[in-house]
Amino acid sequence: MTEQIRATVRELAGRASARLLQALGMDVGRDTALRTLLGIPLPELRVPRVLGIDDFALRRGQDYATVLIDADTGRRVDVLPGGGAKVVTEWLRAHPGVEVVCRDGSTTYAQAVRDALPGAVQVADRWQCAMRRLVVSPAQPG
Repeated sequence: MTEQIRATVRELAGRASARLLQALGMDVGRDTALRTLLGIPLPELRVPRVLGIDDFALRRGQDYATVLIDADTGRRVDVLPGGGAKVVTEWLRAHPGVEVVCRDGSTTYAQAVRDALPGAVQVADRWQCAMRRLVVSPAQPG
């Protein structure tokens, strides 16, 4: 039963796992679910050959974070508090081995990669670049 609880909280975390486990007849509260989750050892961090970098808002206009994705597998590698070049540069220097970095058109991330991994290939995300072109210089009618 312990493994079932661990598997559930690993996938769903706090409240959602507690609700599902209660529906399955296991009396587990949110606090117990979170304690169980925190007790699960983290998997060994494997530095991917191809790394995707993007930022996202935790609270729009106030708090941001940066997500790092293994572009070959689609798995999350890490989530860094904050955004910007410093956070990404520090992570890349502490985790050598990345050969290709996929990123948005941000000059901030481009500089971070150049500073930390001067030999890495940088690939700008086509979707981000297309959206930036539409916003910066929309097609002229006619």
